[in-house]
Amino acid sequence: MNNKKIFVLIFVLLCFCTVLFVLKLFWFFSDSESDKIYKQGIEFYKKRDYQNAYYNFKKISFLSSYSLPALYRQATCAWELKDNKTAVKKYSKFAKIYKYTDVAPEAIWKLALIELDKNNKKKASVYLNKLTEKYPESDFAKAAAYQLGNIYLEEGKDKRAKEYFIEYIEYAPLGRYALNVLNSIEAFDFASFTTDEKVYIANAYYENGRYTKSLRVLDELPFEASWALLVKNYDKLGDMDSLSRAILKGVSVRRGEFVPEEKEILDIMLLYIRKSGLPYKQAAYNLAMSAKNTKNYPLALFLLSKYIDRDSQIKNYEKIYTDYPKSIVAPDALWNVFWQNYKNGEFDEALKLSKLYSSVYFDYNIQPKIMFWSAKIHLKEGKKKLARSILHNVATNFPNSYYAFRANAMLKARKNPWHADPNVRVKKDSAFSKFPMSKDTKEYRLLGKFVELNDFEAVQNFKIDDKFLNSWLAAKNGRKSYSVLLARDALSADNYEISFSNPKYRLAYPIYYSALINKTAGKYGINPYLMLALMREESFFNTEAVSSTGAMGLMQIMPATARMMDSTLYDKNMLAVPEYNIAIGIRYFSHLMEIFNGNEALCVLAYNSGPGSVKKWLSENKNKDFDEFIENVPFPETANYIKKVYTSYWVYMNIYERM
Repeated sequence: MNNKKIFVLIFVLLCFCTVLFVLKLFWFFSDSESDKIYKQGIEFYKKRDYQNAYYNFKKISFLSSYSLPALYRQATCAWELKDNKTAVKKYSKFAKIYKYTDVAPEAIWKLALIELDKNNKKKASVYLNKLTEKYPESDFAKAAAYQLGNIYLEEGKDKRAKEYFIEYIEYAPLGRYALNVLNSIEAFDFASFTTDEKVYIANAYYENGRYTKSLRVLDELPFEASWALLVKNYDKLGDMDSLSRAILKGVSVRRGEFVPEEKEILDIMLLYIRKSGLPYKQAAYNLAMSAKNTKNYPLALFLLSKYIDRDSQIKNYEKIYTDYPKSIVAPDALWNVFWQNYKNGEFDEALKLSKLYSSVYFDYNIQPKIMFWSAKIHLKEGKKKLARSILHNVATNFPNSYYAFRANAMLKARKNPWHADPNVRVKKDSAFSKFPMSKDTKEYRLLGKFVELNDFEAVQNFKIDDKFLNSWLAAKNGRKSYSVLLARDALSADNYEISFSNPKYRLAYPIYYSALINKTAGKYGINPYLMLALMREESFFNTEAVSSTGAMGLMQIMPATARMMDSTLYDKNMLAVPEYNIAIGIRYFSHLMEIFNGNEALCVLAYNSGPGSVKKWLSENKNKDFDEFIENVPFPETANYIKKVYTSYWVYMNIYERM
């Protein structure tokens, strides 16, 4: 290559780099200015000054990285102004750019509504059908089914109308249009509906509190298809005799096309035990007799085992995991036999069951428990290396479990693992400090832009079915408890894939009321993260929570307990005030610390069950390994409670303190 060509090449490269540099500068200043313009537009929008809001959004350059959020906002302003021509233009462009993504359905839905408003049903149907066909899982597709049902009903196409109405109430029995659908359905020949469709109709009546109408529909169905829903209606109507008869007859059904899921049947059986009016043992026995020779038998046998002698219990549990290994209660049944073998010192038998469990079952809650206790057996037998290997497995593969907390303490040979450092301080409130979505897709980059602009309403408008995203939005809107529950459920589905450093964990384990917790916990020398964990498990940060026993507020304080701590309390509703509730709750925990000589684990137990119960259990379990003591707590609710609190404490410390 001669010098002239080299010079030309260098010149071209320099020109190209200069253009890029200029574009970047323009982009930077354009974004800087666009940010101000957009946020000013949002202020106008919030004040319902849609005209000025529209002009602000229209000012944003097409070269700005905020141009697409601005396009969406132009569409929403035009929609509010009833400027259908502009709204159609803007929504159509937006839907085309984000075709087949999670953010497109809302625009298509608005386009359909505009055409319906103009009574242009033919064009509206095009948009509505696109929603049901291309975006079938979106909320907008469900609403589209309702609108299509209305269109076909007006056209006299009853068969098509019925299909769409049924589709709507199947997926949204408590949806915005459910009662309208039910009213429309009443005009059809009821005999023309299939059994499945009648079940959806009955369920929609039930969900909307129309229990008598639901029963009328169910009366025309085969019993095996209707009994589970019959039970729910009888329960709401307080008809316990009919409820009991329906349950006993229902669990005796041996086969059928409409058998409910095992979890639902187990819940129904528990309902019978609680509400039949019989002694619990007799009620459980009735269920077992009715369910004999059916797929429901292991469920009834498992429930009956709670009320019979230990030897009979073990025989039942062995029968369940041997004869019904696929039942949802089989893993728990095997654990119960494993634990009895451990307590009896029959370690070889326990280890055999541990191996069987690993090869046949997998339950994220029970697996680490069996592994942990298998490690304890190996330690008793002097097999330290094997025990440490198992404990390491528990800590690594089940990191957000109670047994990871215990395994970690044993691996690090902590002398007092139950004593939490009182000198740490909870970090500042941090539930939604970072947007939880990290997918590198076109629509999620758009959502990220809305977040940068503090336009959370826009993100919410898209109704994206992502629990972490909706948890984050709920937190932003002050719905603390709902936010935590959404994130908790989403997290449980991804136990193996999300690390403690992921911001999604902060949604499930947020920090609220940090200043109040630090102040009061510091005063009494108590670890504030432990108090935060206790608060999370007690109320999920719902200041207005009231339990069935009357415990109130963030830390679920009984009014009598509050008066014991504060004799000047005259109004129990003060317990709904965060400052007061936290102060009383931590003061009471400090009182328990005095009773139990600073043993925090015993205080957590006593917080749930009362100090008297804990003292009684201690007297009956002298010289026991403390882990055994916790597993042997006779109240399952309390045994699970201490594990949940310490799980939360462990996770909080890993998220915010990097243990």
